[in-house]
Amino acid sequence: MKEIEALHGNYQLIEKAIKYIDAHFKEQPSIDVIAERIGMSKYHFIRVFKEYVGVTPKQFLHSVTLNYAKEHIKESKSILDSSLDIGLSSVSRLHELFVNLIGVTPKEWREKGKDVTITYGFGLTPFGQALIAYTDKGICFLGFIDQNQEAIFKRFQELWENANLVHDDGKAARYLENIFLKNKKYNLLVKGTNLQVNVWKALLNLPNGVIATYQDIANYIDKPNAVRAVASAIGKNHIGYLIPCHRVIAKSGAMSGYRWGIERKKILIAYESTHQPLSSEVRRAKEEDIDALVRLLPHASLDLLSAWIHEERLGALYVATHEDEVVGMLQLSHHSSLVTAQKSAVLEALVVDETFLHQGIEALLLEHVLLTCKTMGFHFITLLDDIPALFLVCEKLGFKPFQGRTLPLSS
Repeated sequence: MKEIEALHGNYQLIEKAIKYIDAHFKEQPSIDVIAERIGMSKYHFIRVFKEYVGVTPKQFLHSVTLNYAKEHIKESKSILDSSLDIGLSSVSRLHELFVNLIGVTPKEWREKGKDVTITYGFGLTPFGQALIAYTDKGICFLGFIDQNQEAIFKRFQELWENANLVHDDGKAARYLENIFLKNKKYNLLVKGTNLQVNVWKALLNLPNGVIATYQDIANYIDKPNAVRAVASAIGKNHIGYLIPCHRVIAKSGAMSGYRWGIERKKILIAYESTHQPLSSEVRRAKEEDIDALVRLLPHASLDLLSAWIHEERLGALYVATHEDEVVGMLQLSHHSSLVTAQKSAVLEALVVDETFLHQGIEALLLEHVLLTCKTMGFHFITLLDDIPALFLVCEKLGFKPFQGRTLPLSS
């Protein structure tokens, strides 16, 4: 919960910064001025801004005239031309989230949710506060809040006017944490006309990180002359973020028309464009990796690195690569008990190139090493330092809970 609170706090500051940049870009304010205005130190501001938006504040300032969005449309066009024509892409959001989109029954539509029990609540996300609601069929509402909680709740009530509503902020917080931090998969229960549902399905089929225009979506659903109807359907999407209506903009590059705030739309687009799953792999380190390892571990000696690569009695070095470039490293030592004959491992170091932080490299390394240790018959793995990502990976893989700093690997 602390992690999502920290991300929520950072989001509020970044939103404030973007509002200031939007209002003052003609003055080209310095980073010092922007940081001072939002109450952060200059270097902390730059780091947090880049983590969320994917570019530095200065780069964002230069692109605030919509050139950034226009360039993304050009880049997206070739992907859309090849992928939207053939249906579900292997890199679509639908594939990523394993989302099953379920439409309400005609009876549920007519009766506005009568006899349907909906649990709802308010909680924090990395992109602001949100209202989330769900039934036994799936999530039926997700809306972001900006000092307009009453208005968002009214929209939700109007959508499910006759449903039995149960308020539970605790469960809502767990759902939001599962979605935004743990990438847990949920079904989506939507309420709309056939056109609206088809538009929402088209949004789910957008390849990851791709920005589309309203015309692109109209073409995809075979209604090229229904751009206004498509825009209206996108505006009525009641499951924000999971159905990515934030990734549709005008041909001009304008980002108008997002029901949960233009600043949030800009942050979501920029964040997603730089936080896509990487085509990376993990393997044992080789002699030719030493130069790259020295960059990750500037204080390590060449002889010691070579020893860890060649002498299995010490343990193992694993590297994560992206496009054949070493971007992360994990060091693991092996031990066997003379008394019990049990084999254990110690996770001694995990280092990722700062350019690739928050892009899943840590989880990729940890998942590979955990499964390798399990396959090799290790009974335990012990941490020398806290690695938060490891707890999420363990939960995903179904391993037992940690005992102190030790994780049981045996069944």
